[in-house]
Amino acid sequence: MLGQESTAAWASWRQATCFPDDCFCEAIHHGLVRQPANTWSSLAFVVVAAVVALSWFRGDGRPKGGLNRAETGLFFGALLVVGFGSAFYHGSLTFAGQVIDVSGMYLVATFVLLHRLGPKWNLPPVATVLAFIAVNAVLMVAQVTTPSLRRVAFGILLIVAIVVEWRASRSDRRWLAIGAGLMSVAFAIWVLDRWRIVCAPESLLQGHALWHVLGATAAAALFNHYEAGPD
Repeated sequence: MLGQESTAAWASWRQATCFPDDCFCEAIHHGLVRQPANTWSSLAFVVVAAVVALSWFRGDGRPKGGLNRAETGLFFGALLVVGFGSAFYHGSLTFAGQVIDVSGMYLVATFVLLHRLGPKWNLPPVATVLAFIAVNAVLMVAQVTTPSLRRVAFGILLIVAIVVEWRASRSDRRWLAIGAGLMSVAFAIWVLDRWRIVCAPESLLQGHALWHVLGATAAAALFNHYEAGPD
């Protein structure tokens, strides 16, 4: 384990704020990919993004369910940022990777919120997109200037998003409940891993990697909830 030292590949980059001893359980390796299990498991979000892309259009050329074409594209893009951003973060353990990783999570949470709040507040599509961009710009600045609050901010944002979606959904909430349940289990595993309560640094089976896979599965459940149709 490298402690505070940087590998040659990332030596010129600013280190992530998790150093020296808060980069989750997985051991930090030499080479281009510093946490292999946490890096490759992040791509589960890219797989879900591909599923979203494949489901984008149905036989009649129009998107199915409660998301229009623009919303589906935003959700697809947000999942790509989460997947590749998280992979970059755990592969490099750099501050830039950290910012992109957390920004992706913010993108998904704010998407869920604005998908419901935009129509409720009678915002036209252009205004909703501008609000989406503005909110995430503010969140990015906040995590760069005050990185210690990034996890708390994401947790609050995600809980509010789930509550708003639950209250706004008047049809079958089964997939939404499954997604929320998966995120609850994922968070419990995240805590066990971060605090090294259950920890095997050299193992290929990592709690934080499970957090990625469960989070991606929860995102797929959310998309199935959207595809169930407008409420």
